[in-house]
This record gives sequence, structure tokens and C-alpha cells, in this order.
Amino acid sequence: MRVVKILLSVIVILVLSLVGLVLFLPGEKIAKIAADQVKAQTGRTLTFDGKVNFSFFPTLGVTTESIALSNADWSENGPMFTAEGAKIGVDAMALIGGDVMVKDITLTAPNILLEKDSAGQANWDLLPTSETEDAATEEVSEARVITLDQLKVTNASVRYLDAAVQDITVNDLTAELDWGSDDASLDVSVKLADEPIELSADVGDLNGLIAGEITTVALTVKAAGNEAGFEGRASIAPEVDGVATANMPSPGAFLAALGQAPSDIPGVDFSGNVTLTKESLLSLRGSEISILGNQLAADADIQLAEKPYVTASVSAGDLDLTTFLGGADSGAETTSSADWSSDPIDASALGLFDGSIALSANSINTGSLQFGVSRLKIDVENSRAVATLQELNGYDGTVTGQFVANNRSGLSVAGQMSLAGLAMNGLLVDLIEVDRFTGNADAQISFLGSGNSLNAIMNSLKGDGNLEVGQGTISGIDLDKLFRGSSLGGTTVFDSMTASWTITGGVLDNQDLLMDLPSVQAAGAGTIGLGAQSIDYTFTPQIKNDAGDGLAIPVRVQGPWSSPKIWPDVEAAVNQNLAEEKEALQEKAKEAVAEKLGVTTEEGQSIEDAVEQKIEEEVKNKLLNLLGGN
Repeated sequence: MRVVKILLSVIVILVLSLVGLVLFLPGEKIAKIAADQVKAQTGRTLTFDGKVNFSFFPTLGVTTESIALSNADWSENGPMFTAEGAKIGVDAMALIGGDVMVKDITLTAPNILLEKDSAGQANWDLLPTSETEDAATEEVSEARVITLDQLKVTNASVRYLDAAVQDITVNDLTAELDWGSDDASLDVSVKLADEPIELSADVGDLNGLIAGEITTVALTVKAAGNEAGFEGRASIAPEVDGVATANMPSPGAFLAALGQAPSDIPGVDFSGNVTLTKESLLSLRGSEISILGNQLAADADIQLAEKPYVTASVSAGDLDLTTFLGGADSGAETTSSADWSSDPIDASALGLFDGSIALSANSINTGSLQFGVSRLKIDVENSRAVATLQELNGYDGTVTGQFVANNRSGLSVAGQMSLAGLAMNGLLVDLIEVDRFTGNADAQISFLGSGNSLNAIMNSLKGDGNLEVGQGTISGIDLDKLFRGSSLGGTTVFDSMTASWTITGGVLDNQDLLMDLPSVQAAGAGTIGLGAQSIDYTFTPQIKNDAGDGLAIPVRVQGPWSSPKIWPDVEAAVNQNLAEEKEALQEKAKEAVAEKLGVTTEEGQSIEDAVEQKIEEEVKNKLLNLLGGN
């Protein structure tokens, strides 16, 4: 706003210097005097290319064709200001009375260059010395009133250069300012990229705002079908206090219109009380947010900096995270119906801010898993987020622990969780589409995976864990019927089940499953492909007896999670249960062959060796006879 004051000072100097001459001199002479006055006051060169016309009463008006104002002497980037045409009109009678009432300023196709050098000097500092600046201020103060009724700018280009930041250029700028005695309205249209941005503002006291006072402000910004607004009080400090709203069906397009990189940010609606202090602390209170069908209430404090620091409390009703986590309803494409999604995961949001967020919800839907009343705390630092599960209820049990997402050098996820009393059936159906198990489970789980898609993460998993299940069932096979000779269908009821496992390369390996039934004990071993969504596992139920050598019938489970094949492994059953009988039968067979061949064994010689020796001798004799030997 200091720039506005300086520009008004220049206008006053010019007008007061010319008022006594306009009645006697032609436009070109007056233009020359004006240029001399600007040179004397600012050190800059003001040039006119074309006609300069004046009107006298009741509006003292100056109309020019091409006009240019030179840049600071330290700049090598051309003029600070050029325009194809300019028009300035002031109230002549007010000017005679000592007031400067600018009725109209119109600039056609101006090109404005604003820049700072490495030492911090600004080219818009038109009155560089303190003495000159003080003199100009004193001269301005002699005028009782300075007003600007209307400012029009069409087809403008503004470029900002700073040795410390990037080169910023704004094109196709059109602006119109209507300024009464106090209140003012401003309409601006500008193109930073492909889509135009439209801004409208109403200011209760523009003079007060320029002077650094707080005044009422209403602001609306529209771009690419999106709209944001503010109504309240503000100053140029900046300070803000009021109600902000946003209707953003496509925030990515809005950011692109602002010249930012396009993104797939979901649509969002927002309303809430906003306060911004001089210390750059942004506070949100009573905020209501609608995003992807979720309704959120939030309070937050944001310390604005190169990377903001956020402290927030968010409460939700039924929270649906399907789209965020690539669940079944997210629209993500997969390589086949049985594979995890291979769509890239955009985890760049982890680097947008640091801070701590507390989240509570009546329910949470991740797309595959469903939870009830939940409380989480998320701490974010340097693209790494740690979600602490303070209360996560679901599947008739609770989950506590931590989940980590780290995007510092590629995306990785990790977790350490404790499960207490979770219903196996609902959990396994939602997680891996297996509905054959029931029972409540306690478990300890740790895992680590990395990759830029859910498929890559699941196939890279490593970790370990253990499981304890109380009474439950396995559908698809009845072990009791199996021992009575029927292997089709049924349900196995067990009293308890325990297991531990390790995970390497997305494959879970378990070798110590133990399931206890009233009359049967079942062991298990095998692998589960967490990445491939497959299973290759063998259950070995065995009838309980005092000797521990009761009948055992291994059962194989093999195939994809969605439809595994289950069948008794007869060969393994024979090897395990009839090993002694099998060996006795083999010995009888060997003895029969030896007797048939007339083989006798020597001391320490086995039947196999004696038979082999007999056969070799017979073959040798046959060959000698064939070759004419003895």
C-alpha cells in the first residue's frame, strides 16, 4: 500500500505543477513539463510517444497514447511501466480548493515490472531519499483530501522478479475499482494458466485499509468451476477474522488455474470461522468439511511457514476411507479380479505439513475392513506419519498399536498391533474373503512392506506374529466324520487353536498350528501367499490316545483364497499310519523274489544286495554265451 501512497504523491506533484499551465500551453509542452517534474521528483524518465490531449472543465483530464516510465538505474530488464494508452481525470474545482479528487484513471494494455535486487532494493521505491520522500509527504499533506473514484485496467501484464524467489508473470489482467468516500469495490480477472481467475472484493473503508487499519471485507474468488469466499474483517498486516467458505468440486483444476501443478485432489466443501494473526497463526474454529461423502467437524491451529505445522482435532460420523486406501469401491483398476490393486499410490500429502491430528469417528470403512467407534492420533514429521490406535473397535473386539506410513525415500508401511477378542469369521471374510473359520482371536502382529502400489506392498511384506483362538469352527470338513469314513462336507468344532508365523516376501509361513478338539488333535503347517492371495496348507488331525499314536489323516488346503480345494491326503495318511505294516509287506515281497530266483544270502548281506548280485551274474553269463565265450 506504500506504493499507492507514492503514486498518489506523484499525481499530486504533477497536477499542482501543471494546473497553472494547462490554459496556455499545448499538450506536447505540458507533457514535457510533466516528464521534467517526474524526473526531478523520482529520477525516472517519463516518455510519451504520440499525442497528449487535455480537457479543462469540470474535469481536468489528460489523455495519452503510448507512455513509458523507466526502471531503477540498477535494473537491466527494461522499463518499469509501459502502456498503449493512459487517461487521468481530476476534479478541477476541488483541485483549486486544495483537494485532489481523482475521478478516473484508465490504463490500456499496461506492462508493469516489479523487481527487487539482491540487496533488497525495490524498483517501485520512486522516492528513494528520505529528504525527497519527506518533502513529497509534506506536499501531499497540504491537500486536504485525496480520493480515487474509479480505476480501470485492461489487458495488463504484471511481472515480479526477486533475486530470492522465482520469476512470476501475470497476463491478461483486467481490473476495475470503484471507490466512494470510504467504501470500495474491486473486480479483477486474470489468467495465470489456461483458466481465468475472477476476484470480487468489497471493502468498508479502503482509506483505513491502506493506512493499516482493520475494516470490513467481503471477498470471492472463482476459477475452473470452483469458488472460495470470505466475509469478516481484515487489515494489510495481514490480519483476518471472519467466516470462510469454499465450494471446490475440482480443487486440482483450481490449483492449476493458480499456476500450480495439476493434481487429483478430491472435491471438498468447507465453511468455518477463520482467524489469522500478525504472527502468521491461522486458526479454524467450528469448521465443517464435506469430502468424498464424509462429513467432518474440525478445529485447528496452523502455524504458517514454508512447511506449515498443524495441530488439529477432527471428529466424524461414519468415515469412509475407501477412495483414499484403494479399496473395492475406489474405482482403482487391478490386473485381475484376484489381485491387489497395481495403481500407483500418491503419498505426496505426507510431505505437505508437519503436526499432530486427533481423529474420532463413529465408524471407519477402509474398503475392506469395517470398524466401529474409534479414536486415533496421527503425528506427521518430515513425510512420515505415525497413526496411534488409541481405540479401534470392530469384529466384536479391539485393536491397539501403531501404523506407520513413510514416504521419505519411497513409500513403506509398517505396523505393530495387538488384537483382542476379534471375531475370525467377519475379519477373514472382509480381509481375505475366507468364510470357513469362526472363533474369537487374540493376536500379536508386526509387519513391514514397501512399494508404490498395494500389490507391490503386499508382495514385499515381512514380519511375524502369533495367534490364540478360543472355541470355534471350520466349515467344509468334519474331522469326526472323516475318521468314521466320510470325507465330504460338514463342520469341525474345536476347543482352541494356537499358531505362530513369519512373513518373508509376501508369504506367510506357519509350521506349528495346533488345534484341540474333544477327541481329536490337529496340527498344521504350510504357507499363505499374502501377495498372491493363495494358500498351500496341510492339516493333520489325529485321534487322541494315551500312546499318542492314534490314527491320523492329513487334509490338504490348496488354491486361491476365494475358492481353495480341500481334500484328504490318502498317500500321506498311509505313510503316517501304516508305516510298520508297509515295511513288513515290502520285506515279504523281497523274500518271495529271492526264493523265486534261488538266491541265498551270505552273512551280513541284505536280500536286495543278494538279488542284485544274482541278476548281475545271470546277465554276465548270457553275454559270454552270446559272444562265444565259455
